[in-house]
Amino acid sequence: MGVFSDPLSPWRLPLRWLYPADWCAEGFRDHLEYLKRHSELRNDAGKLSDRAGKLVWKIELPPERGGDTVALKFCEGKAPWRYILNLSHPAREWRNYQALYRLGIPAAQVLAYGESRKGWRIENSFIVTGFLEGTRDGRDFMPGGKFRDDVGLRRRFCELVAFYLAKLHRHGFFHKALHPRNVLWRGATPEDMEIFFIDVARCRIRFGCFMRRAILFDLYTPLRDLELPAEESCGFLAAYLKNCPESPFTQAQLEKHLRAYRRHGKRFDVIDPPRPR
Repeated sequence: MGVFSDPLSPWRLPLRWLYPADWCAEGFRDHLEYLKRHSELRNDAGKLSDRAGKLVWKIELPPERGGDTVALKFCEGKAPWRYILNLSHPAREWRNYQALYRLGIPAAQVLAYGESRKGWRIENSFIVTGFLEGTRDGRDFMPGGKFRDDVGLRRRFCELVAFYLAKLHRHGFFHKALHPRNVLWRGATPEDMEIFFIDVARCRIRFGCFMRRAILFDLYTPLRDLELPAEESCGFLAAYLKNCPESPFTQAQLEKHLRAYRRHGKRFDVIDPPRPR
């Protein structure tokens, strides 16, 4: 693998001929062929998600196939012109997962990915990851979520997200999709909570002034979704800065920017969002 395809290289390029069109973890090839042959495994009972042309299933392999549980994400050929020269969505995700592993950021374990093309035109693609048993996603801590009122778990979740986001930013990575639904968690108490990043296809490297904008966007995204009390929003920023001392922003500057964040021509206060009456 050269510098242009190294997942931690600032010069990495998303050109598809720099990466394999498909990949499979050692020992998983037979299981992958089994998944391809048995389309009935992709049924409504195991469907976890169906949005934006991406379908995700939880699939339990039979005992003779190891009995493991996997998550299969299938991407339809939406806007195929984007991928004529570039990596498919799962290939980008596989590449970004390699960077997360090397940075020590907990994430789903990729088992395989692949794609189908006609000439250079992509028709569909897929990625298979190990299913993280006992996990839930961060929407539990959003308004109306099952664990919204568990302040201890909510604060610990935010603290861990801030810690790993700071590590990404220290290495020049822009997450770009840090919604609570893309962070899994498990643990009965704050002390034993673990989190795992998933759906990281949109991660990319940013430089200089572009990274400043990326930092604000990555902080804005979870804060807007979670709608935390002002004290906890400021605590989230403090936890981020504690683990990212090289940040170009101070706590006061971050609070100022995020109290009047402009997105799609509108302004949002994600530090102290207005509460419904």
